[in-house]
Amino acid sequence: MLKLDSTLIDRDAALAQRDAAIHERDIALAKVDFLQNTRSWRFTRPLRSLFRWMRYGFSATQEFPETAAAIVYPTAPEPLPNPEVEPDFTTKGHLDILCFANIEWAARFQRPQQLMSQFASNGYRVFYIVPSSVPEQGQPYRLTSVAPNIFEVALQRDVQEAYYEKTVTPENHQALLLAMTALVADMQIRTALSVVHIAYWSPVARSLRAMHGWRIQYDCMDDWDGFPNIGEQLLSEEQSLIAQADLVTVSAALLYQKWSAHNPRCVLVRNAVDFAFFRQNCFTNDVLSGLVGPVIGYYGALAQWLDYPLLAALADRRPEWNFILVGDIFVDDLAGLEHKPNVQLLGRKPYSQMPLYLEHFDACLIPFRLYNVTHAVDPVKFYEYISAGKPVISTPLTEMSIYKDLLYFATGVDEFIEQIEHALAESDLVLYKRRVELARANDWKDRFNSMQLAIVGLYEKVSIVLVTYNNLNLTVQCVNSILRNTAWPNYQLIVVDNGSQDGTGDYLERLRQEVPTAKVILNPDNRGFAAANNQGLREADGDILLLLNNDTVVPDGWLEPLVRHLRDPSVGLVGPVTNAVGNEAKVEVSYTDIQQIQDFADRYTEAHKGRSFDISMLAMFCIAFRRGILEEVGYLDEAFGIGMFEDDDYSRRVQAAGYRTVCAEDAFIHHYGQASFRKLIASGEYQALWDKNQAYFESKWGTWQAHVHRAEPGIETQEKG
Repeated sequence: MLKLDSTLIDRDAALAQRDAAIHERDIALAKVDFLQNTRSWRFTRPLRSLFRWMRYGFSATQEFPETAAAIVYPTAPEPLPNPEVEPDFTTKGHLDILCFANIEWAARFQRPQQLMSQFASNGYRVFYIVPSSVPEQGQPYRLTSVAPNIFEVALQRDVQEAYYEKTVTPENHQALLLAMTALVADMQIRTALSVVHIAYWSPVARSLRAMHGWRIQYDCMDDWDGFPNIGEQLLSEEQSLIAQADLVTVSAALLYQKWSAHNPRCVLVRNAVDFAFFRQNCFTNDVLSGLVGPVIGYYGALAQWLDYPLLAALADRRPEWNFILVGDIFVDDLAGLEHKPNVQLLGRKPYSQMPLYLEHFDACLIPFRLYNVTHAVDPVKFYEYISAGKPVISTPLTEMSIYKDLLYFATGVDEFIEQIEHALAESDLVLYKRRVELARANDWKDRFNSMQLAIVGLYEKVSIVLVTYNNLNLTVQCVNSILRNTAWPNYQLIVVDNGSQDGTGDYLERLRQEVPTAKVILNPDNRGFAAANNQGLREADGDILLLLNNDTVVPDGWLEPLVRHLRDPSVGLVGPVTNAVGNEAKVEVSYTDIQQIQDFADRYTEAHKGRSFDISMLAMFCIAFRRGILEEVGYLDEAFGIGMFEDDDYSRRVQAAGYRTVCAEDAFIHHYGQASFRKLIASGEYQALWDKNQAYFESKWGTWQAHVHRAEPGIETQEKG
């Protein structure tokens, strides 16, 4: 066995020879490198990945030709500096929301805009993609900021389509994917959820799932069967979308009854009100000044579902009442309402003014025609009306029956007049308060929480176990990067400290207080690497278990590829590539400071998307495995003491159980390396510990085989991760 010092000397000589060869090779590959960094090459890369997947599937590396991008990364000239950093306990990591909408952002401000605004205010980036607009010729997309963290997106396509009648044509499908590819690259979208509002977008969402693994949520807000201008092709596509979506959310109980049998992940998320906004802005004002007599109000779309003859008859029967209708008009025949002296058609008004109009309403109307579309509606306006305690008179919509004690149902002109008169004569303060409290309990914040909970449930829970021993600054960098860059929606962080004496314990106590989902275990002394990891594993409740060293920095997008590779039942352990480790998982990197890690990780992992290779040993700077592996193989062997060779041992145990250990080429993390052992090298303790643990390993498995780097074949190394 080669000793550590002689190994390093031999390796340095080999590296010098290799550097000369790299210089000549780089000149030859410069043009290839240039081409692969052109805009057109970047835009079409995910499409090439999709076509490659369709032909070969995402499996082992040998199924794919090696690309020049995989080898044109020069070695960093200096070790990465370890800068002093301040703790940041803000959980900033969120997936991006790709909202495939059916109306433009400014069209109105109802469920789509309300929920997307909630996501944005909670730290998510929202890309609100509309079908009704296209960018300038030659541009793949147009991006417009419409609110903090919300961007309206128009995608380039071949031709405009009737998106309420049918789904995307094959020609437009390809054009839309090219446009999405450009958007994804430019906006650095790494982990995302496709939220579909209309089935027109289904093929695009499915392709993005095939290309990137991005799950699909269908938020069904209406019973489209019977909706105006809806085509049979779209209805057929909706059925496919319901069956194939990862999550279906519906706004009404009738929609839940219709679709829950077709998708086990169907969740009822009703509509709601921005309660604080309406309460704060519903005050005395002059937007309807000068009116004499009761004000009977309605706001919302004046569309096919309103009963215009009913409204006209009410206006005729009660000329002393003022009927105020606020909203866009989508029909040609208003049954003469436009000619009634006591009817005002005010058109669309800004959402910000709705509470001002509501303040003037003495009674509020929901005068919908009764058919399947309206019966399945949970009207947003109802919750907004009652936020001010206003009485509401509605046709007997099935979905509204659960609130029958808090509103007035009526059919026909006579009943409407009678119920409006009851509403105008109201003096029941208790009823007023009950309405207000119902609105308070049905806030969009609550709906966001329900939807977020349903989304989180789509993702396997990942338990990240982090063992620390001194090196506080490295721990802070690592935890900061986890909280900042882990967009995976469902994870927990468990930190086990092995008796650190440098302030790590105080820092972890702050972490426990600031991040409620984090678990912290403070050992009084150093129990060893394996024992501390086992402590964390026993606290973990995730479906996926991940062991991470504290001398690592994780970039955005680091976790999803590891989980994706574990969906292959033949894989027992998976780990990422890195800059510093003693075997084939090491890759040459080009960054020289911590700010450059993300750019390198993006380029490298995109060039190796979907790729992995079998590896004899996965170093435990970062490994992931399913809970079933732990249950079958067991915990780490604590006989290895404070550390070394427990990773070789665990890889062997997993392999002996019949599983593969693989290195994911599309996952990268930075590893400072040997942070806990570096101080032991000069004293000789490192070599003594090495010899002891190697002997124990060999007593279990026979002669240990030294690991080699992929870049210097034939050069043995005894570096440990």
